[in-house]
Amino acid sequence: MPTAYKTSDLYFAAFLRVAGVPFIDVEREGNRAHFLFEDQGPAIMREYRRQYFADEAKVPAQSFGQMIRTMKSLIYSEF
Repeated sequence: MPTAYKTSDLYFAAFLRVAGVPFIDVEREGNRAHFLFEDQGPAIMREYRRQYFADEAKVPAQSFGQMIRTMKSLIYSEF
């Protein structure tokens, strides 16, 4: 199994999916959900994070909105 990058931030997870980072699964710890992605290496993942939080990331808006809905359904479908 590839090394996993984990985030509990729904919107950042949706961004990573639309940006093309391979999605692995959702992991639950109590009431909290963590989204697992294939780790692209520390430098690349750090750059995704920097771009997202600096508001420099570019992804299609329609795809991002749809992915937020998809990720929400993943959270609530298995609780």
